[in-house]
Amino acid sequence: MRKINSRPAKGRPALPAEERKSIVVTAKFDIDEYQQMMDKAITAGLKKSEYLRHSALHCKVVERLKPKDVKAIRDLQGIAENLNQIAKFCNAILRGGINDERVVRTYQDIVDSREFIVSLIKIYRNTTDSV
Repeated sequence: MRKINSRPAKGRPALPAEERKSIVVTAKFDIDEYQQMMDKAITAGLKKSEYLRHSALHCKVVERLKPKDVKAIRDLQGIAENLNQIAKFCNAILRGGINDERVVRTYQDIVDSREFIVSLIKIYRNTTDSV
């Protein structure tokens, strides 16, 4: 005698093994970070897991600077500050009425050098923020 299934399966059929998402990755958040993430997920209209998966796969990651690079940026910032102080001094001389052509040329060279160093810092940081 054959047994008849009196309780057929309910719900969604199981996905094939190659389509199933079976690897679980855990992440720890503090309360504020979790709330921020959930607000973004709700705004995007996604479930928490979908939002995390999408942000992990489609975000742009910028690598951290190496200690050597951080030192180079600090040195460049120091040079830029020194050039800025010298430029202010030359500007004060020019406003005082001394209009020697050499001072004007030196002042312009200093300003150009400062702009070049600031652009190097921006390139190093991969940002457009000013120093």
